[in-house]
Amino acid sequence: MVMGPHPLPRCVTSPARPLATVVRRGSERLPLRWRLALGYALMLLLVLAPLAALQASTIHTLLYNDASATLTAAAQAAVTAVRPPPKPAKGAGPASAAATTPSAATLAQRALAQQSLGADVAAVVTDASGRVRGSSTLTGDAVPNASGLVDAARVRQLVAGRADAGHPYQVATARGPYLVALALVPAAGPGSKHGRIAPGLPAGPPTPTTEGQAAREVLALARSLTPVATATMYVWTLTVAGTTAALLLATALGALLVRHALRPLTRVAAAADAVAGGDYACRVAVPPARDEVGRLAVAFNAMAVSVEDAVATQRRFVADAAHELRTPLTALGGYADVLLLGAATSPNDLATALEAMRGETRRMARLVNDLLALARLDDGALPLLPTEVDLAAVLRDAYAGARVLHADRCLTLDSAVPTLPVYGDADRVRQVVANLLDNAVKFSEPGGHIALALCRDRTDALLEVRDDGIGIAPEDLPHVRERFYRADRARSHTTETGGTGLGLAIVQAIVTAHGGSLDIDSRPGRGTTVTVRLPSVDGRIARARTADSVRPA
Repeated sequence: MVMGPHPLPRCVTSPARPLATVVRRGSERLPLRWRLALGYALMLLLVLAPLAALQASTIHTLLYNDASATLTAAAQAAVTAVRPPPKPAKGAGPASAAATTPSAATLAQRALAQQSLGADVAAVVTDASGRVRGSSTLTGDAVPNASGLVDAARVRQLVAGRADAGHPYQVATARGPYLVALALVPAAGPGSKHGRIAPGLPAGPPTPTTEGQAAREVLALARSLTPVATATMYVWTLTVAGTTAALLLATALGALLVRHALRPLTRVAAAADAVAGGDYACRVAVPPARDEVGRLAVAFNAMAVSVEDAVATQRRFVADAAHELRTPLTALGGYADVLLLGAATSPNDLATALEAMRGETRRMARLVNDLLALARLDDGALPLLPTEVDLAAVLRDAYAGARVLHADRCLTLDSAVPTLPVYGDADRVRQVVANLLDNAVKFSEPGGHIALALCRDRTDALLEVRDDGIGIAPEDLPHVRERFYRADRARSHTTETGGTGLGLAIVQAIVTAHGGSLDIDSRPGRGTTVTVRLPSVDGRIARARTADSVRPA
C-alpha cells in the first residue's frame, strides 16, 4: 500500500515564525526615533551592500584580467626573444643547426630572465604532447611538480592549431592558485620565421628529432594569483569597514535628526499630559512649516480650546444648576419653617404660603425637566417621532392659547399661507413655538405688542416671533443661546417672569435636530425678533429628487 507523506504534528511550528515574532516584538519596544533610525540604516544597507559587492567584484575582475593580459603578452614576447633563428655554418646542414639549439631548461631560464612578472613565477617547456622537458624559476631551480602547471590537452590543441588553447587558465597548486599562459616556441631551422608567436599558429617547418617525428616546443609561463587574491581581500576589507562605518555614522546622525524632528511631538505629548492634569490653558507652539507636525499642533490647540470651553461650560452649568435649585429649595425651606413655627395662623396666610410652595415646586420641576430634555437632546437619546406637521395650524393653536393666558398683551398673527407642512416631531415643534411665545411675554411690558408670522421661503418654512419689549444688549446677544444665561438678571429669580435660562437653549437644540436654524435680532429698547427656519415637506422631497439625479448609476 502506497502511503503519502506523514502530516507534521500540530505542535511543530516553523522556526521562522517565532523569530519574526521576537524581532517584531523587540522592535515595538524600541523608542520611535530608534526604530526610524534603524529603518533608515536598513534601507541604506540595502543600497550600499550591492554597490560594495559590485565594486569589490569589479576590482577583482580588473586585477584578474590585467594579470591575464600581462601574462599572455609576456609569454608571447618570451618565446620570440629566447630562441632567435640560428646562423648555420657554411656547408652545415639542418642537423648542425639542431645541435646548437639550447636545452629546454635553458630556454625556460631565458624566458624568465626576459620578463618582470614578480617573484613567484615559473616557466615550463613541454613537447608537442605536453610532456615536461624542462622548467625553471627565477633562482634557476627546477619547478617542483611542474607537470601540475601544464594542461597536456591544451598543449596538444595549441600544437594542432587551436588559437583559443593559448588563452590563460587557472590551476590550483599546493602553493595557491596560478595563472598559466601557453605559447609556441619558434622552431630553429631553415624556413623558420623569427618572431611568429601567435598562439596556435605554426612557427615553421618541424624540426626532426632522433625518433624521426615532428617536434614542437610549448612554453608555459605561470604566475601566482596570490597578489590578486591579497589585493581583492584588501579591497573587501576596506569596503566592509567603510560600509560599516557609514552605516554606524548614518544611524547615529539619523537618530539625532529624528530626535530633532520628533521634538514637537514630545512637546505635544507634554502638553497633552498637562491638559489631562487639569491645565486646560496649555498650548503648544505651532512650527513655521505647515507639515504633518504643524497640522498636529494646530489640531491639538483647537482641541485644547474645545476642551477648555467644554470644561468651563460644564463648570458654569453645574454652578448655575446648583444656584437655580438652591433658590426654590431655600424658599421651600423658609415656608416650611413658617408653617412649623405656626407663624401662618390665618387661612389667608396659610393659603399664601402653600401657594408659594407649590409655585417653587413647579419651577423646580420645570427646571429638572428642561435639564433632562437638554441632556437627552445632546446624547441623541430623546426620540423624535417625525411626521408631517402643519406649522400653520400649530401657530394658530399657540396664538389662540396665548390670547387667553396673556390677555394683557396685544398679540397678532400674520400667516401668509393657510397650510405649511414640515417634517418633524409635532410635540417638539409645539415646544419651540411655546418657548418663543413665553420669552416674548416675559420680556415685554403689559400692553406690549407680540406678532407671530409664518411664510414660505423657497423650500423652507420661516416662523417669526417679534415683540417690542426691552430687547437684548449687544454684549449679551451672542450668549443668549447658552444654558442658564439670562440677560435680565434683575428678573432672573422671580416666580412670575424669571425663567430657568434654558428656553432658548432647548429651542436651539430642537431646531438643530430638525435640520433647521435659529436667528435672533434684537436692539435694546426696540424689541427682539426670533426667526426659525425649518425645511418644509416640499423642500425635503425636492432635495431627495436632486440627490437621486446626481447620484452615479
